[in-house]
Amino acid sequence: MRKINDPFALAAIIDESAKRPTALLLIQDGVLTTEILPEETYVCHEDLSARGAESPYLSINYTGMARLITECGRVITW
Repeated sequence: MRKINDPFALAAIIDESAKRPTALLLIQDGVLTTEILPEETYVCHEDLSARGAESPYLSINYTGMARLITECGRVITW
């Protein structure tokens, strides 16, 4: 999710989470979201650092992001 509290992305996340295990990666301004998100939520460390912010979610670097994307069977970008 790239935008803060994006209503369309949040609706898709809720829908997908109800159907199957879902991992969520927050990037760009999405790292600043204040919404309560699924248990398996990650934030891009570089984007978080660039904004001087903190997050309750697991911070991963670009290598971790690439690994996460390749491990997921389906990827949706918002």
